[in-house]
Amino acid sequence: MSSLPLPEALNPRETLRAALPFLGPPPDLQDLRYLLMDRGVEVADAFYHTIQDSTEAMPFIESAEKLAKLHASLVEWLKAFLSAPPDAHERGLLAIRMTRAHLVIGMPLELTMLGHHNLRRIVLRELLERWPADDRLGLIDATDRLNRAFDYDLLLMVSTYHSGALGRANAVGSRLQDANERLQASVAAQENLLRSTGHELRTPLTAMLGMLDLLQQGAYRTAEAAERAQQDLHGAARHLHTLVDDLMHLSRLDVGKSSFQPQDCDVHEVAEAVARRLQPRFDEEGLQLRVVGEGPIHAHADPERCAQVLSNLLQNALRHTTEGGVEIHFDELPGGSHLLVQVKDSGEGLEPALQARLFEPFSQGTRRQGGLGLGLAISRRLVLGMGGRIRALSDGPGQGSCFEFTLPLPGRHQPPRCEAGDARSSTRILVVDDDAVWRHDMVEWLAAAVPARVLGVGSAATALEIVGQQHFDLILVDVALPSVDGHAHQDGISLLEALACRPASMLAPKWLVSGHPPAFLAAELEQAW
Repeated sequence: MSSLPLPEALNPRETLRAALPFLGPPPDLQDLRYLLMDRGVEVADAFYHTIQDSTEAMPFIESAEKLAKLHASLVEWLKAFLSAPPDAHERGLLAIRMTRAHLVIGMPLELTMLGHHNLRRIVLRELLERWPADDRLGLIDATDRLNRAFDYDLLLMVSTYHSGALGRANAVGSRLQDANERLQASVAAQENLLRSTGHELRTPLTAMLGMLDLLQQGAYRTAEAAERAQQDLHGAARHLHTLVDDLMHLSRLDVGKSSFQPQDCDVHEVAEAVARRLQPRFDEEGLQLRVVGEGPIHAHADPERCAQVLSNLLQNALRHTTEGGVEIHFDELPGGSHLLVQVKDSGEGLEPALQARLFEPFSQGTRRQGGLGLGLAISRRLVLGMGGRIRALSDGPGQGSCFEFTLPLPGRHQPPRCEAGDARSSTRILVVDDDAVWRHDMVEWLAAAVPARVLGVGSAATALEIVGQQHFDLILVDVALPSVDGHAHQDGISLLEALACRPASMLAPKWLVSGHPPAFLAAELEQAW
């Protein structure tokens, strides 16, 4: 999901060796080097004068600044072209680099070939003008060698385009295979949904119908028995209501229809409010419930969504704990970017294989508690939507569990964009991170470390807009971008996939970065790859 490299099968020397029977031996241009080396500026002038007359080619130049850089680049290319033989390693790499530069900006092969033909014509014209008039045989030989050198260069260029196309086709094929596997998993999940939903709905409905029939028949002889039946009916109806609410909520989150209202809030206060609401249920089971530490403890989050996550995690712990209790702890990730919230229980624990898939819909630790297994799936989507991550930890069955999630700390979300470095540099780096402090620090550090222009943006939508306007040589993407951007899910991993599919950013190296410890993201990254 990072940049799409050319296949290792593209070996310049092997390609040129295969061309020997057709193009002849690689020509030596050393004598032409001394004749044409000082004409690089004139050749570049003539070449780009022609390009400026092309309505198809000019859009790729974009600006006078870029034209000047391309002009200087062509002068350097001509020196290398004349100095090294076509079968030299550096010549092969030169042809590949030039072609990849065209691929990066999305220039089609036919335009590149026309430009190559135009450059050949201009260099041949310079040769004719400067060659001694009385040496016609020497001119014929020099013209033949120069043409063969351009033929070798053209071969490498077309091979690079072909290999790039193969690389993209293989990547697309791999993505299609992944999409097909995800589709099959989705179909299986839907079948599981129908089975699970049918079971979970039928059970309380059957009980309700049975009790209603008994009420109609007057089977409950005492007022106390009738009252208990009514309470059971009410409980079954509440259970059905919760199931439908969870299904609807998960559906809204999956299609990006749920809104978030992030603000600086006291998460400790939110946790205490949730604990007070659930305390009677813990008391009924003889379990302790404790919020550790003192407030205020602030994060930049949606307090209602945060309360929902904590409520889901506490209710999950309640279902899986028979002795001891549950504690809520708070800490700060190294680097000061995120608050860490931990819900620790002394319950039945988790199998290692179960920990990674617990947050998928309809996954459950055991079947004895019933339910559709939606609470943790909803919690994961809520945490992602607030720019955090969530995971489950356990030393194994009988060892209890720890469900922990992160939330961005306050004061790290403005300004939305920053820029640093040499504006004249042709090297450009894009940093995508919603954390303004990390983004600013990384932009400043990169600008000081490398001679480049570095731009930092705070959202996936802005990044996709920017790469359509500018070329970048390196793109750094935060894994833990908030996953809801407008009405579309777009976390760091899915943004990387989108960038890899766009011509303007397809070949640019792309790195994932994160303030989260690697272990926090291991399961997520393994699933993505």
